[in-house]
Amino acid sequence: MKSHRIKITTWTWILAMILALVSGCSDNAPEQTQHTRTSQSSNTPSNSSEKFVIYAGSEMSGLEPMIKKWADKRGYFIQIHYKGSIDMMRIMMNDGTTTPADAFWPAHTIWFILGDTSHAVKNKRSIMVSPIVAGLKESVVKKLGWDRQSPGMEAFLAAAQNAEFKYGKTSSTQSNSGALFHLAAWWAFAGKPDTWTLDLVKDSQIQARLKEMESTVAATSGSSGWLKSKMVESADKLDGMINYEAMVSEANIGWTEIDKSTGKSVYHPGLLEKGLEPLHVVYLSDATMMADHPLGYVDKGNGQKEKLFNELQNYLLSPDAQKEMISKGRRNKLLAMDPSLSDKKAFNPEYGFDVERVIAPIQPPREDVLTAILDLYQEEVRKPSATFWVIDDSGSMYNNNGKEAVQQAMSILLTPEKAKVYKLQPTPRDIHVVIPFSDMPGTPITAKGNDPKILAALMNKITQMHLGSATNMYAGVVAALEYIKQNEDQIKDHFPAIAVLSDGQSTGGINSVRQAVKRLGLEDIPIFTISFGTEADEQQLKELAASFGGRYFSGRHNVADAFRKMKGYN
Repeated sequence: MKSHRIKITTWTWILAMILALVSGCSDNAPEQTQHTRTSQSSNTPSNSSEKFVIYAGSEMSGLEPMIKKWADKRGYFIQIHYKGSIDMMRIMMNDGTTTPADAFWPAHTIWFILGDTSHAVKNKRSIMVSPIVAGLKESVVKKLGWDRQSPGMEAFLAAAQNAEFKYGKTSSTQSNSGALFHLAAWWAFAGKPDTWTLDLVKDSQIQARLKEMESTVAATSGSSGWLKSKMVESADKLDGMINYEAMVSEANIGWTEIDKSTGKSVYHPGLLEKGLEPLHVVYLSDATMMADHPLGYVDKGNGQKEKLFNELQNYLLSPDAQKEMISKGRRNKLLAMDPSLSDKKAFNPEYGFDVERVIAPIQPPREDVLTAILDLYQEEVRKPSATFWVIDDSGSMYNNNGKEAVQQAMSILLTPEKAKVYKLQPTPRDIHVVIPFSDMPGTPITAKGNDPKILAALMNKITQMHLGSATNMYAGVVAALEYIKQNEDQIKDHFPAIAVLSDGQSTGGINSVRQAVKRLGLEDIPIFTISFGTEADEQQLKELAASFGGRYFSGRHNVADAFRKMKGYN
């Protein structure tokens, strides 16, 4: 039976007109632990000496192979760097035409409207469309009857509160999919108002409902692409995710992307190929946000690059490219697709995909309201985090600028003015535990909440740390695990995570961590790692993150950027 269709509202036509105008005017890929079916792709241009840099959302990584293939045939050298849409907004706002990017490819037009204040970006056109949906295991959907009738936001929340399923969602201040779902929930709980107002943002009842929703999230992420990967790799721990419809499709059928270190195309099998239970698409009946994925050119007066951009954009909008993107789970229309164009593998109706469904997207709020909503999410509404900072304070960190880099990174989080710029403000319930280490762990330093005086005191203690000696980060991680076990009651309603800040080069071994995880029963605690210093041993840090459900971030060239990305996952 087809799921019931959402009534078209006035906002649908408004947004459709906006997209038509935008389209008509001429104006860090996730770390993976499974790499199979690789094929070589050229890393260097044949005819062009200039590289063309695109900043794109992580959900675009599945399209990179087709873009590389097109570029290689023409001798173009295109590099795609993956960043959150909100981070792109900040970059546009701060850098204008001085940005290293030649083009931006965020998930929604709103980030251009809010970020491109200097009007440096032109030729913005929507490339494809994807709604924000719930992708839940088929057995869960059938048990709840959602394969026959789509639930509303209230029904989704009630089922989540009743522990009918465990799901993941990206951060609403670091990723577009999380932000759009948060806005959809806010709009639904506010009674679907015609106009967004600051009075709605201040409404305590709406805030309480949003807090309830966020408290049901079992796993968080800083990017939509990484959440998709985590869903496939941790299918035994999660029942689903809030993500783009395209990411649900890729999770089921697999995807190919470019490995940044080798330049090779890497295929990742999906749930179906792995013999695991597939995800079933659930379209929330009363609140759906649509990502329109506009691509825009940064006008720096370079005619050659502008020509390349126009050719690329025309290619992506060509029937052949659109057909290929449809085969990868992307839609080519805002409201409903021609069913004859849909790819039955990517949009398999057996798993709830409905290309004929008329989805009425919600009009996003104006800038001041959006900023207030995101700040409130970060400071009050979101589920609090408990972060265990395992910080290298060995002798090598004093010789490779690692010590200064650690202090620079931690000051972003612990200095209120800096934290607000990057939407990383702590909540009153956040917990920070710093465990310094050299050849052995030091004494844990704790801080709770977001009082500026408490955070400043923690920053001062970090500055004063001085252990020296050799390096054993594995002993530091084990100490963090033991601290978590001893304080389980204090963090039971938090997102717990271990964050290792080190230059690697460690003695000891990863088996000691594996044994501690098993002994303490802490298999669900993710471990994230950040490298510091020019001589960091990335292999050790990558292995540690990949082995325990986390992600590695390189801080060799930009420590602050790596730190901010990591914090978006907790």
